Amino acid sequence: MSQLEIRLAARSDLPALRDMQERSLRILGCHSYTATQIEAFIARIGTMDDYLVDDRTYLVAQRDDDILGCGGWTTRLPGYARHARNETQPTDAGRATVRSIFVEPLAARQGIGRQVMKAVEDAMRGEGFRIAELGATDCGLGFYRHIGFRPVTEFSVDLGDGIDMHFTRMQKTLAPANSDAAAPRSLSA
Repeated sequence: MSQLEIRLAARSDLPALRDMQERSLRILGCHSYTATQIEAFIARIGTMDDYLVDDRTYLVAQRDDDILGCGGWTTRLPGYARHARNETQPTDAGRATVRSIFVEPLAARQGIGRQVMKAVEDAMRGEGFRIAELGATDCGLGFYRHIGFRPVTEFSVDLGDGIDMHFTRMQKTLAPANSDAAAPRSLSA
């Protein structure tokens, strides 16, 4: 078996990424959310914002030609935020938000999510960010706690038709990459 490669996502990856992300949410999320919640989230919010790829802050983990995981970061407002209740976004220039972490269900629990998160955190650290935040799904809470994130607050996303989806805002302090860390990069909204 070949080694896992983690690289920047390209626009040409979007169809395969969305297919894997939706499959992941449906299969790995089914113990935390109803099928109605999952399908409403996919239809109304989607699994990722394209600007993550355009901003060159989104990563793909693949082995051979198979996409096995993905994730990224941003300082931009997430697409789900306009539908969120009781949610606040980072305002400190030293913070960035981890976004759209997914693992292929057939490759779950093989360390791929951990490798993607390490690459995302390294990229954030390399850009000078001190704090990583994320909106964790209920099915991802245990994983994020295990890698050092701590709950800050809870919020829900209004999916319409009386359907909500619960999330937990989590935070982690990133150790500096080195003492010469660059000033954080802010992406346009």
